[in-house]
Amino acid sequence: MAQQEFIIQRYNPDTDESYEESFNVDVQPGQTVLDSLNAIKWEQDGTLSFRMSCRHAICGSCAMKVNGQSMLSCQTQVDAAAERGDPIRVGPQGNQHVVKDLVVDVEKFLHQFERAETWLEPYEDQDPPEREYRQKVDEFDHWSHASTCIHCGACYSDCTVAAVDESFLGPAALAKAYRFVMDSRDAKREERLKFLSEEQGGIWDCTRCYMCVQACPKDVLPMDAIMELRTMAIEAGHTNNHGVRHHKGFTSGVRKRGRLDEMMLPIQSVGIGRLLTGNIDAHKEMMDYTPGAIRLLKSRKLLTIAQRHGANAEGREQIERIFEEVEAEKHHHSVDADAFGAEFETALGGH
Repeated sequence: MAQQEFIIQRYNPDTDESYEESFNVDVQPGQTVLDSLNAIKWEQDGTLSFRMSCRHAICGSCAMKVNGQSMLSCQTQVDAAAERGDPIRVGPQGNQHVVKDLVVDVEKFLHQFERAETWLEPYEDQDPPEREYRQKVDEFDHWSHASTCIHCGACYSDCTVAAVDESFLGPAALAKAYRFVMDSRDAKREERLKFLSEEQGGIWDCTRCYMCVQACPKDVLPMDAIMELRTMAIEAGHTNNHGVRHHKGFTSGVRKRGRLDEMMLPIQSVGIGRLLTGNIDAHKEMMDYTPGAIRLLKSRKLLTIAQRHGANAEGREQIERIFEEVEAEKHHHSVDADAFGAEFETALGGH
């Protein structure tokens, strides 16, 4: 029987001490990281604390970081984990307060679902059904992937925005919000889109780093859901916000000049009209860019006036062709579920 070394990140709340501790475990083929943690707790150190319940990747309670990435420890085999790093390092989930060892306080994570009001709001003039609010299968297909979320928190744990922004709703809550925006039985589609687009920490704060998609054990595709929400919010007319202005300024600058114009982008993001009309909040927002602008100047990244002509004519033609091809292929759920359906099947095929 082979032995595997585990280095576990531990935390003692009584002494407020964080430290690493090494354990060697006898492992068999097919043994999971959770099996190994149980062996450590039962045979070596009964004080080791972690959460577990179903052991079948259903409850989501055993999510933790294994070699730096959040995943379900009951679903992660030791052999596979060792291939990504040996010894295997196990730690608590990120972006949440550690209670003890591998146990985190999930209150902040679950609170984001409350903020996003992720529950059905039926039409007021509709009589309550005798059994349940029913929906056609093809309508359910629009958001079925989002219904597979088990609230394990892996996506939130690895989210690079949640790490620096306490107000960010997070990928799981936004994916769940998408599920209700797309639900034909829900009466508050427009209110949801307005809130998600204008709320601080909403859909426009996602940086599309893809970490949530990689971490999710159920292939919910939260980043894709966030991108769909952005498209729907713009189409619904919710465009008077920093996120949309930044999006339009970014794409228009690249399309026009063939390169990102760091000099104009902050002005476009804040809103030229808001600045010209003396909007106090707009000028405060511009002041917030000052530290970043100074760093860009020092690093010589800001474009000079002479450089702002961008790419040459041939380069701009190629960029325009790319934009036209992307726009021609653009599709989303206001038409049908094929776009997400294909991605969902591809993701499932990888597991």
